[in-house]
Amino acid sequence: MTEITGSRLTSLVDRNIIDRNIVFPGRAEEKEDLTFADTLLGALNNVNRMQVDANRATEQLLTGDIQNLHEVMIKAEEAQLSLQLTTQVVNKVIQAYQEISRMQI
Repeated sequence: MTEITGSRLTSLVDRNIIDRNIVFPGRAEEKEDLTFADTLLGALNNVNRMQVDANRATEQLLTGDIQNLHEVMIKAEEAQLSLQLTTQVVNKVIQAYQEISRMQI
């Protein structure tokens, strides 16, 4: 599996391989360079949006506004997978920080 770093993500976005609006909703027209913090914030916002959408779809299913259980289950699974991915990324960042802090100067 290929790991995509912040600069690589920016490169993919700049070359239109990944849609900027997916990574940074509402910022598709901005042309400024993206920092690591921007990349991280955009990813966390996407995870949060997926969680909110899944919860809203579940509530709509329970109230009868949505009849399609399949659609609700897909949204819930997407939200769960995005949260698991975010957790793994956080764990890797913490491991990298700990590794750097153990380095001899």
